[in-house]
Amino acid sequence: MILLYLISTLTLTIAPDSLTVGDTITANIKGELPETLSVIMPDSFPDIAILDSLTRLTDTTATVKFTSFSTGSQDFKIKANKDTVKASYMVNSVLEPENKGISPIRGPFGFFNWHYLLYLLIIPIGILSYLLFKKFRKNEITLIEEEKLEPEEEALRNLKILESKSSEGDWNKLYTSLSYICRRYIERKKGIPAVEVTTSELIPLIKKKGLSLLIPLTRLFPEWDLIKFADHESTPEQFDKDIALVRTVIDQIEEEEEQSDAALQ
Repeated sequence: MILLYLISTLTLTIAPDSLTVGDTITANIKGELPETLSVIMPDSFPDIAILDSLTRLTDTTATVKFTSFSTGSQDFKIKANKDTVKASYMVNSVLEPENKGISPIRGPFGFFNWHYLLYLLIIPIGILSYLLFKKFRKNEITLIEEEKLEPEEEALRNLKILESKSSEGDWNKLYTSLSYICRRYIERKKGIPAVEVTTSELIPLIKKKGLSLLIPLTRLFPEWDLIKFADHESTPEQFDKDIALVRTVIDQIEEEEEQSDAALQ
């Protein structure tokens, strides 16, 4: 934990100050707490989500828990009356390469070595791995990707596939697929590279193009990222609501397009 900024007698600290995307971050505020105290949410970068709202523990301490889905050096800001207090922290990518080093030199094998036993186990281990792969592959969610299908038809078919898998309760897998379905529909329908970019990059692109009908989905993307990357849970009821919202957004976009085409005729 490090001290990064001071206004009057109010201090803000971040713990930890170096972390990985999706990790829980705690911001602690200490000092003479003003009457007005709130979190300043960024417009686009960094892409953060509040996990536990700002809570006054005592007259001189308060805390708030959040997470970030953007990488690099970032600032977390608290508004204290008319002043702003901030603290910096570093978010590392989960895709960072492992440290590389020189392996130690090993001596030659003797008449018997445990390595021989390992070699004898390679075949049964390989067979077991293959069987386990086949078992878990059966539970994978296979989505339709056919360019000959209209974007809305492909998306609606895939939503039906997800609904048939919702009873499994594998929220990470379900919301990863749901997010992909939405992003692929947006990419094919509106020409935005929605599949390749992060949520923090996608939201500004949608706002820039004035795609107001997609705003309800942009509000859900950060919550879905928490389920995908931070192992948050959901419920069957919430999943049904999310699918219903996606259907509604698709229907509204298609209806708007039909009205626009009719007006041009």
